[in-house]
Amino acid sequence: MDPTPRCPPAAVNSRRRCGLVVSIHDVMPAYADEIRLLLAHLDALGVRPRVLKVVPNAGGCGPIAAISSLARLLRDEQCAGSEVVLHGYTHQASGPLRGAWPVRCRARLFVGDAGEFLALDDACLAARLEAGQRELAALGIAPAGFCAPGWLAPRSILTALRRLDFRYYVGMNALYDLRAGRRRWLPWAGYMGGGAWHERLVYLGGAVQLAVSPAAPVVKVFLHPQHIHESENYARVLRLLARLVRERQPITYSGLLDLRA
Repeated sequence: MDPTPRCPPAAVNSRRRCGLVVSIHDVMPAYADEIRLLLAHLDALGVRPRVLKVVPNAGGCGPIAAISSLARLLRDEQCAGSEVVLHGYTHQASGPLRGAWPVRCRARLFVGDAGEFLALDDACLAARLEAGQRELAALGIAPAGFCAPGWLAPRSILTALRRLDFRYYVGMNALYDLRAGRRRWLPWAGYMGGGAWHERLVYLGGAVQLAVSPAAPVVKVFLHPQHIHESENYARVLRLLARLVRERQPITYSGLLDLRA
């Protein structure tokens, strides 16, 4: 079964109703070389603009602004039309996970110690969001959106994001327009950078979503930098992306919201 969603003819012609959001997760110093390789692969496919999900202080080891080459890369990407999204603060849980047991179980099974925002109370959650804003402001970047590591965060994060004037929140299956109070479901496909069985489940999950929504106005593809050099699962997602970009116009999350404004 080819999971590529087929756009209606009118959408293909207009190139506005038929969008493709491609995001690179876990942009941090430890994966600087892999991030550059991911961007080169996207360039080769003609995927511009794209979304970079940046961890400002990965592992609590220091601000990303201190890494001049990576800071320059982010500024260059932003100048070229790409969008920077705040992706947690340290990307590591600093205590026991909170919330309902299905959410905690999902975190332990699929994201390891990356469930950063499930381990925070509301005050600490808001403090990390503010710290992330400050770190990116040091790069000259004011992120409009936030995506929690592993797409895992308590519901209260929406209130905190609104208070800090974020425009949107990215969930795994949806984009939350915080100003309009709307949620838009987005079918997805992607690569998580995990083990073989994990990636196979992710690929199958994405294939099902794309197959049941063949005329979706917008779909998203997410990419993680871990293990991309040797992963056949990553190569498989790149082949899918090559088909998608032939029919769909790359767009950022802010660009998508602008179309609805």
